[in-house]
Amino acid sequence: MDLTLVDPGAPGPSGGTIYNDRLAAALGDAGHRVTMIPVRGDWPDASAHHHRVLAAALRDSPAGSVVLVDGLMASAAPEAVRAAVDAGVIVWVLLHLPLPAETGLSGAEQAAFAASEEASLRHATGVICTSNWAREDLQRRYRLDRVHSVPPGTEPAEIAPGSSQEGSPHLLMLGSLTPRKNHSVVLAALADVVDLPWTASLVGGPLDGAHATGLRELAGKLPPGRVAFPGVLRGPALDADWARTDLLLLPSVAETFGMVVTEGLARGIPGVVGRGTGAVEALTGGTAANDDGNLPGAVVDPSDPDRLSELLRTWLTDAALRQSWRTAALRRRDTLPTWATTATTLLKIIDP
Repeated sequence: MDLTLVDPGAPGPSGGTIYNDRLAAALGDAGHRVTMIPVRGDWPDASAHHHRVLAAALRDSPAGSVVLVDGLMASAAPEAVRAAVDAGVIVWVLLHLPLPAETGLSGAEQAAFAASEEASLRHATGVICTSNWAREDLQRRYRLDRVHSVPPGTEPAEIAPGSSQEGSPHLLMLGSLTPRKNHSVVLAALADVVDLPWTASLVGGPLDGAHATGLRELAGKLPPGRVAFPGVLRGPALDADWARTDLLLLPSVAETFGMVVTEGLARGIPGVVGRGTGAVEALTGGTAANDDGNLPGAVVDPSDPDRLSELLRTWLTDAALRQSWRTAALRRRDTLPTWATTATTLLKIIDP
């Protein structure tokens, strides 16, 4: 099968770009030809020029061909999607996060994004999203019926030794330094447990924006050496931070899945995630979230730093709880889906 994947070609790593790249690779490994077309721009607020480039990329695809287009672009370009479908192109929107779900938007911006996104998704042949939570969210938002869930796979990884008995427990946040990821709540919670030994890495970028500056100011109120902002890490540098990590933190305000959670579980690392987000699905594997000791971590209210600090204090002082979470993470490690599974699931939807 020949497929085209139209992608924003973002320069830095993100859950969306990693998903797109690994899905394309898995489809290729399965014998399918995938053409990646990057359409760079400040999506979803791209220039008229980039909108024209996107429209041409969709419109110029042969009639009857299958095109997957990243939702960050498609949701902002309903007319490009409509024109391509009218020309006989099979257009599936690969939606990683609904545009109105981003934090920091005004009411008017949310309404404009919602109107554009709904129009685009209705024009499309169908919609692929990355979790059951995301599918249900889209159905609630727009009352769509051609929405399918294709959860991400997981790359195999070595079990992380963590801090073991040799040092302070190490906590990791891995994601963009944006309000949606909720670093400020994490820093507030960490400020309440400075009497206990721990270190933390807040990995991601950008480091030069106003939000990142504010986060570093908050971290600067903590004892020196506790919190590091190493920026975007890749390859061996990222592997090294994973290897020393004992607990992943992702109490985001909104997540459609949170691949970083399953990347942690693949290393035997438990996680703490935000209630009401798709990251709960990543942590639990789709089972009901509860506190019966069987979860590889915990689910918290992302707006409650006091509850998060209480949870961290318990985890830092209770060796039995740490071992219970670690054991549950190792169990989940053995059941994580592969990217080959993701590719197979997608193909059953777009080429039944």
